[in-house]
Amino acid sequence: MTAQGEDILAWLDNAISVRETAATEAAAPYGGRWVQGFPEQHKDPDMRYGWAQDMVHLSQNDPHIAYQCLSGEIAAHTVLNDPESVLRRCAADRKLIGQHGPWNVRDRACRGCGLNNQDEQRIADYADCPVLNGIAEGYGWTGGER
Repeated sequence: MTAQGEDILAWLDNAISVRETAATEAAAPYGGRWVQGFPEQHKDPDMRYGWAQDMVHLSQNDPHIAYQCLSGEIAAHTVLNDPESVLRRCAADRKLIGQHGPWNVRDRACRGCGLNNQDEQRIADYADCPVLNGIAEGYGWTGGER
């Protein structure tokens, strides 16, 4: 996704942007919120996709093309990771990232991690910020990127 040694803030911006783009594109044809359940007109036990225990409702505009058959576990996972949920998570992560990062252009101390008992920055370099590193791990950041 990024070159080894890339700054954690640039890496995070790229990783989040990739997910935002994917979520936006997934929402375009079907809408941003997906819900689990069979539509009334598809409760026939002899339906063509009889293997599917659940379906993900992708749109309320056209019930003939609005449902995708998925197994129960996959449908539940998909619903919990619908485009709206992904975009909310990305926005929340961007807010956290905005609270951390360099103190200013000359000081790499993390502005969000506060001061220690001697009134010095607790984290001297934002690249070592546990909040930024925790967010980055959720997007696939490993020690190899540093």
